[in-house]
Amino acid sequence: MGEPQRQCWQCQKPVGNEWVCHACGVIQPLPETLDYFACLGFPRHLQLDARQLAERFHERSRLVHPDFFQTKSERERVLSLEASALLNRAYRTLRHPVERMSYVIRLESGATEIPAKAPPDLLEEIFELQELIEGFRHYPAGQPESPEHAADREKLLAAQSRLQERLGRLDKELAELSVRWDRLIGDGAVDRQDGAIEPEKLALLTAMRDRLSSRQYLSNTIEEIALTLEGRADVKDRRH
Repeated sequence: MGEPQRQCWQCQKPVGNEWVCHACGVIQPLPETLDYFACLGFPRHLQLDARQLAERFHERSRLVHPDFFQTKSERERVLSLEASALLNRAYRTLRHPVERMSYVIRLESGATEIPAKAPPDLLEEIFELQELIEGFRHYPAGQPESPEHAADREKLLAAQSRLQERLGRLDKELAELSVRWDRLIGDGAVDRQDGAIEPEKLALLTAMRDRLSSRQYLSNTIEEIALTLEGRADVKDRRH
């Protein structure tokens, strides 16, 4: 059995998925299950055209922006604020490929977050790097740079470069996974009747989650190195 037909809260005419009633022109409450993709009228694809996304955002914003409802009823003003806030959150999330992928994973798997995690093959290097960072932070501030200090600086710069290269490779892998995801969704992949995620879909979600987790860890470590090299006294471990 399908979902009940939505009706306008004022004139009771059918409104379908419209944000504004075509019969009386009154703004409508948005469905509680509306996700960011549906909010902007897109399928749950990972490859979205940035210009089309922006156009869709501005088009819908003009329909519900609070500035146009200042003289309306209290309910219409509230609905306008809610719709505008949802649109802004949706656009901020979907305009960035990494945030978009993270959101898809959370939607499809029910995960609440994707924690940063070091790639298994880098654990030994990361441990040595952390010792190097800690040692570098303890060099006396305001003193001429010693040969040991200069050598450690070069080691940190080299490590930063290696991690940047690794991050670039990860981004390429994520782009390839995005293509595979969109192809799978486009082919009409559905979850099983028992509520479980279809195996190929689950494998893709797992692969994307693992790489996003590694990406976040690498990004945080690169930032930590940069702040350490700047001599920031307030720098903390940002890898997690």
